[in-house]
Amino acid sequence: MSNNPPPQFPQGQYPQQPYGQQPYGQQLYGGQYPPQMPPARKRKKWPWILGGIILLFVAMVGGCVALIGGAANEIDKEMNREVIVTYRVTGTGTGSITWTDKDFNMAQETDAPLPWEKQVTVSGFGKIASLTVTNSSDDGATSTCEIVVDGEVKYTQTAKGPFASANCSGSVG
Repeated sequence: MSNNPPPQFPQGQYPQQPYGQQPYGQQLYGGQYPPQMPPARKRKKWPWILGGIILLFVAMVGGCVALIGGAANEIDKEMNREVIVTYRVTGTGTGSITWTDKDFNMAQETDAPLPWEKQVTVSGFGKIASLTVTNSSDDGATSTCEIVVDGEVKYTQTAKGPFASANCSGSVG
């Protein structure tokens, strides 16, 4: 290879080249003449796929958080909702009466004259009411327990005979 500079020609004038040869200053580009633009590069797909996966993950986490938040709110509402329950015992003579109150605490009244009635407020997640009456030792003793919610008798049971028991219990919420 020589270190000679390419020949200089007046501006716009180039020597005629024999047919099929390239003029000075133009090189073959990839074996093609005239040179063409290189083909456009394909865009990579993996960033779009990764972005889609991340977006899906964020949407799923957001949906789960909203679902859990909504469920927690509903549980809180249910825990704080109160139900007025009326315990009622009818019958003859006396009886031993046991019931649950607001905090599921048991309360008892022995030798209570019948009829008997008590109102309690029940709250919490599982609103359960329970009422039991046990007849006295009288031969003809009869008693009926009732759990009443919003004026409607939800549970009832009758006991006949001495020391017989009637038990009413269940969900009131």
